[in-house]
Amino acid sequence: MDNTSSSKSRADSTVRFYVVLSVVFFVLAIISLSILTLYLITDFIVLALGAMDIATILNAVSRMIYLRTIPDPNERRAKAASTVKFFHIVSYACFGIAAIVFAIALNDLATDFGVMGLELTGCGTILRAVSRDIQLEGV
Repeated sequence: MDNTSSSKSRADSTVRFYVVLSVVFFVLAIISLSILTLYLITDFIVLALGAMDIATILNAVSRMIYLRTIPDPNERRAKAASTVKFFHIVSYACFGIAAIVFAIALNDLATDFGVMGLELTGCGTILRAVSRDIQLEGV
């Protein structure tokens, strides 16, 4: 019994830490995008996408850990289903935007847009992988 409470405590602290870190990275992305309004340099978009990518990964992992700590199986299944649905929507949006950004990169031979497309594709892929893990675990 003591081991499960210790494990739950560690899981809760990890979730809180990841959520705080994801908020920090989302704020850094917002700052980077706001700097873009002052200086029209595409590197700020790349920095913002990198920060959002890290924040998204941290948020996805924290949700995955949180779902495992819900004791009621029915509540856990319901929250897992809504999380998977949300992750799928966001991943499809990432893939769609990445396709547009890649088209711009290929058309204009703009490497910054290629990097943006890779960031978006990576983010979408990670969200799909986490949602698939949630589904396979039968949470």
